[in-house]
Order: sequence, then structure tokens, then C-alpha cells
Amino acid sequence: MYSNFLILIFIGLTLWLVFGRFFHAIPEGSVGIVTVFGRLRRILLPGLSITAPWESVSKLSVQSRAVDLEFKAITLDQANVHFNCTLLFSVAGSDYANVQRAAFSFANAHELQLSIQRLIEDETRTYTAGKRQAEMIGMDQDVVTRIKLNVDNRLAEWGYRIIDLRYHNLCFDEAVMKSMARVVTAVNEREAAEHEGQALLIRKTKDAEANGAFIYINAEAERTAWKLRGQGMAEFRREVAKGVHDAVDELQEAGLDPNYLLFFMYTEALKHVAENSKAGHTIFLNTHPSMPQDIMSQLSTFHTPPKTA
Repeated sequence: MYSNFLILIFIGLTLWLVFGRFFHAIPEGSVGIVTVFGRLRRILLPGLSITAPWESVSKLSVQSRAVDLEFKAITLDQANVHFNCTLLFSVAGSDYANVQRAAFSFANAHELQLSIQRLIEDETRTYTAGKRQAEMIGMDQDVVTRIKLNVDNRLAEWGYRIIDLRYHNLCFDEAVMKSMARVVTAVNEREAAEHEGQALLIRKTKDAEANGAFIYINAEAERTAWKLRGQGMAEFRREVAKGVHDAVDELQEAGLDPNYLLFFMYTEALKHVAENSKAGHTIFLNTHPSMPQDIMSQLSTFHTPPKTA
């Protein structure tokens, strides 16, 4: 019984070893490379494949690979620039020619990665050596596209292609970064001062315009007030003259001397002064017997009798 069990185990191991040499499973995202005595014979696609016992099978991944690169370059004005970029690449295709180049161009994946890194560093350093520090700050996507194109042409010779190349970090030495920070601060302070000066100028201009408008409006109002005041005085004088004229006519019709009107106005004026004077309410008059006649004689000079035809 025990011997039969050992025989079954031996038969199973023999079948597994025999059929294991004939059947090979290629996972998705890879291709199988079949060689006969070290020479490429054919390509196996993903799935289960049958091979001859004398054929050797190895696998090559056609999936995308990512590599982070860090290196340094020197600009035209001797400034050190530190680059940090990410390269995404893969096998150019699963056809026979591309797989042959990708599988046999390098001995292992480390040497492939080292060659790609040196290639990107050389292209980037060549570009950086012809640019100044200030020009590197504005490194645009067109430059990245040109570097990517040059590198892609070389990778195509090795059976690979670039999917994407991104420069996601670019910095200078600490001393350069500090000086750049001071320059940016000075520029910002200058722009802030210019804006503050413009704001102050606008504010002062608006204040001056408002003050000028106020003065103009005040002058216009004062001019209008004086004009209206003058018109009122003129109207008052016309009314006074009209009243005096009417009173003189009535006195003449009554057969009285018009100079009495002037005397009445004189006495009313004295009364008004006495009533409204702040110094006192008493006015001392000359009581000489000839004084009224003298006053009438003096007031008569203001009255000009109408000329008769």
C-alpha cells in the first residue's frame, strides 16, 4: 500500500515536470520571449501557450513604468539649478521588432533605467547651459516637449517610448533663492508704494475737485443771493419812490407844501432811531425858534418841483 502511494507521487511529479516544460502561462500586460539556444524564435501573447522542451521562455512587461529623477545643471551665468522630474515610459509595442530591441538592448532593467536617466540629464543640461538664471524660472512646456522629443527618438532605438515627462520641481541654491526672495519682496514693495501713491493722488484729486465744486457752488449761491438782495433793494426803492410820489401828489391836490412830507419823514426817522437805538432812547434836538424853518429849508433841497410848460 505504501509502495503504491510512492509510485503515484512519482508519476505525478513526472507528469508535472513534463507538462510544465510544454505549457506556459503569460500574464496580461506581458509578452513571452521564446528563444532556442539563446536565439529569439517567436513572441508569445498573454494566455496559455505550448512550447517545445528545447525552447526557453522569458517574460517582458509591456506595462508603463515610472522613474523619478533628481539631478543638477548649471546655467549660462553659473547658477546651480536642481531638477526633479518624473518619466513615464513603456515598451513601444508588442510586435516582433520592438520586443526584440526592448529585450536585448540592455542586460537588465537597472542598466536601462541608468541609460534613460543619463539621457534626460544630458538633454536638460544642454538646454540649461544656454539659458540664464532668470530664463529658467519661466521654463515652459514647449521646452519640455522638445526635450521629450529628443529623448523619445533615442528610446525608440531601444524599443521603448516616452508616455509623459514632467518637471514638477525646479529650485536654485539657497543663496540664490534668498536673493530672489529679496528681489520679489522689493518689487512687491515698489508696486505697493506705487499703488498707494496712485490711491493718494486720486484721493487728493477728488478732495480738490470736491473743494473746488463746493467753492464754486458757494460762490454761485452768494452771487445769486446778492443779486436777489440787490433786486429786493431796487424794488424797495422803487416802491418808496412811488409812495413818495403819490404822497406828494395828494399834498399838492390838498394845497399843501410837499416839503411837509419830507419833514414828516424826518421826524419819523428820528423816532425810529430813538426807538431802536442801543445806546439809549433819547435824542436831543435844537429847540431854537428858527430851527423848524431851517430844517424845512434844508429838506426842500431834496424836492424839485415839476416844471410847468
